[in-house]
Amino acid sequence: MTEKGRKIFNIALALIVSIAAWVFVVYNYDPMTKEKYSDIPITYTGLENLANRGYAVAEANHERVDVVLEQKRVDTGSITKDDISVTADVSNLASGENTVVLHVSGPDGTSVSDVSLKTITINIESSDREEMAISVEYPPSADDDAEPIIEEMNYDFATVIATEDRLANVDRIAAVVDPDDLNDILRPMTVELAALDKDGNKVLNVVVYPETVSFKAAAGYTKEVRLNVPVKNESDDSFERTFTVPETIVIKGTKEVINKTGSITAAEIDISQYYENAEVPLLLELPEGVYLAEGQEELIMKIMVIEKTEEEQEEEDQTG
Repeated sequence: MTEKGRKIFNIALALIVSIAAWVFVVYNYDPMTKEKYSDIPITYTGLENLANRGYAVAEANHERVDVVLEQKRVDTGSITKDDISVTADVSNLASGENTVVLHVSGPDGTSVSDVSLKTITINIESSDREEMAISVEYPPSADDDAEPIIEEMNYDFATVIATEDRLANVDRIAAVVDPDDLNDILRPMTVELAALDKDGNKVLNVVVYPETVSFKAAAGYTKEVRLNVPVKNESDDSFERTFTVPETIVIKGTKEVINKTGSITAAEIDISQYYENAEVPLLLELPEGVYLAEGQEELIMKIMVIEKTEEEQEEEDQTG
């Protein structure tokens, strides 16, 4: 080896030794430090057991705590509040006020140095239950015209268990999917169900059965199109019949499919068969790959029937 080569080798070797020594010191002799993490949410375990006993969480005197962790200084930048768990076991609580010890843990290599609260007071009340339809939806941040296409869902309804007040805040039970996870091809998914309020926020301390729902999903988009409803009225009797139907309908499908769809036609309805006011469901003839958008399932024709007076009937016969 030449003199120049030996110098380069020695420099490279020195750099390697220095880096190795730094890594060894940092990860073996790095001084411990204390870091405070604020507003860690308290989560409840044992809600299902509590519900099976006919109870639910009404409220607690605290919902969040501050936690101080002792950790290696080098790990400080990589640890967030999401890595800290604060739980309260409610499975065996009784009706009324209960004092519950909090269980706090941090990520591996850390220890809990201090917690702003050691216990909280939880109020337990009798639970109510309600069956609700399950919807599959995107988060509020998704485009307004985006809506998932869903097939083969294994559950249509879920049972919601909570106190009367919390149950009143539940607007719907939903499986929320990320639109970035979907494309034009249906794919199987299993998603956790959540109780949501009218603004799409999760209602806490609510038990939902089943906990998850499975289905096939694809990326879909909505479009408002014209609705055609053929009507037959060949009756020549003493009744006058009028009707109203929606003029448009909101459909969904892949971009390619809905761009080709300008209208939807319903099956013909013979209104001469009705002798009193009626609401008749519309039977839609949907092309392949076209689905009804959320909220469009109850499309009806309203039929109004009035019996003509003798004078009206005679006048009609004369003019006819």
